Amino acid sequence: MTPDSQNLAFGSPVSLAHEVSVEIERTALQLVVDGFERWRLGNFERYGDHEDHYTIRLVECMKEIRRERNMAMMPRFQQVEPSDAMLKGYEDPARAGRIDMVISWSLLNDDAYLSIECKRLAPDDLARRYVVEGLSKFVQGYYGEKAQVGAMVGYIISGDPRVVFNRVNVHIEKNSAMGPHHKLKPVDPIRWLNSVFSSSHLRAKPFPIIRLTHLFFDMKDVGIPHVSTK
Repeated sequence: MTPDSQNLAFGSPVSLAHEVSVEIERTALQLVVDGFERWRLGNFERYGDHEDHYTIRLVECMKEIRRERNMAMMPRFQQVEPSDAMLKGYEDPARAGRIDMVISWSLLNDDAYLSIECKRLAPDDLARRYVVEGLSKFVQGYYGEKAQVGAMVGYIISGDPRVVFNRVNVHIEKNSAMGPHHKLKPVDPIRWLNSVFSSSHLRAKPFPIIRLTHLFFDMKDVGIPHVSTK
């Protein structure tokens, strides 16, 4: 166990989210992958097939694992991310971004968290929406205003992950705010998950460059929603 992972188990505070170490980022992403596996083993119990129905169950499975492992990391479903201008009273907070999931690791620092946006994915228009309604919000600073790292989860409801990956890159390359330098690239697997990609985005000032990890989960054979009667 590395010093960083030991700190995570006992709640040692870490500085701002944009200064997150590679070890902390990796541990957070592993928690997402482990949470998905637990949800899969539970036959994908869920209320419905909207992306929020998926994400809230994923977060709950991650919380179960977090408690069992005595981890300081705390997954949360949806969080409003107001800008500095909003906090100072210069802009309307009603326009604040609402990220689908965050994983925080410090009780002492409100900014110590990883922002994760979640989208359904397929080779059709959903690939375009992944870019326009998800990725672009990081690029524009609407999500992760101060962060240098973030993540996205893609729930693949149809199509091969490699085909979906290529379609996402087509839409990134065609997007006027991005282009070929923003395209996703394959990176090393996380746990059992092979469909892991990374992208780097130069943003307009004052936003720092941000690197995003993309986790593509296969959701093609989940069956119909079935809610527990417990």
